[in-house]
Amino acid sequence: MKQPFAFIHILLLVTCAYANAAVVLQYHHVSDDTPTITSISPKDFHAHMDYLHEKRFNVISIEQLIKTLDSNQTIPDKSVVITFDDAYRDIIDNAVPTLKHYGFPATIFVATSLVGSSSYYLDWAQLRHLQDSGFTMANHTVTHTNLLQMQPNENKKMWLQRLTKEIEDAQKDLKKHLGVTQRIFAYTYGEYDRDVANLVRKLGYIAFGQQSGPIGKSADTVILPRFPLSGAYTDLSEFRTKVATIAFPLEDRFIDPVTTESRPSLKLKLVDKNKSLAGIACYGPGGPMHIEHVNAQTIITTSVKDIPVGRSRYNCTLRHHSGRYYWFSQTWIHK
Repeated sequence: MKQPFAFIHILLLVTCAYANAAVVLQYHHVSDDTPTITSISPKDFHAHMDYLHEKRFNVISIEQLIKTLDSNQTIPDKSVVITFDDAYRDIIDNAVPTLKHYGFPATIFVATSLVGSSSYYLDWAQLRHLQDSGFTMANHTVTHTNLLQMQPNENKKMWLQRLTKEIEDAQKDLKKHLGVTQRIFAYTYGEYDRDVANLVRKLGYIAFGQQSGPIGKSADTVILPRFPLSGAYTDLSEFRTKVATIAFPLEDRFIDPVTTESRPSLKLKLVDKNKSLAGIACYGPGGPMHIEHVNAQTIITTSVKDIPVGRSRYNCTLRHHSGRYYWFSQTWIHK
């Protein structure tokens, strides 16, 4: 049975310039002995960092990126930010030496109740040592809770109050133990909806998800994308493509990822009438997606297969004449 479409309007402007885009990399474990789905091998991690060094990427701190976005300045071409989620202990042995070798800054998103809770996690003394070495520490809630999951007998008001406490108590922990004052947040599991994003905005955070893609100058700073680089996404050839991607500048960036549609449709529209979306390709859970070209500047793309319950993504790319790719990703959380 044909599913109803949830049409989503996004305004895009394709430019010929490379500037005004940064790529944020997301890692978890750096180990051969941890769950594959959240891990990259030390060998592959070193290859990623070596490539950034060899090709002279501009590896900047997360604070530098935020300052540039806040001041509406131009983001230098080939800018890259390195992040780690969950503060796993293996990064101190398998990632930190490589980062120090190349002089690359990095950020660790910390779920504060997990700090030192087992041999899996860094403790506060280790985090302080890394902070003194130039690492940035940032908020990943207290308990690494699923932000979208209401507890039994919990109404919307109670749910948002609980999430506020999760986020703000973690910030207090970071300030108490590490003196952290900057309000930088990463959504657990990369999941949010309109209510959660509005809460994070109200609390004054810059926030990052796990939808892939580069960050453009006009990015919505509570749903900034990152490229996940664990499990099946560690291949060096794919890494080379991802770190060179160019942002589609969007006028209206917020799209609620939560959907009840089995095949939600995504509408992309170029602002510049002199540009064309000819050659764009979109991919979803069923592989290449159906694309309807409404006109030269507008497409509607739909999965050819029902998206699964839970998390999935649509990725749309457009090859630039240089060989680099414009990239846009939309996360779906199918209820």
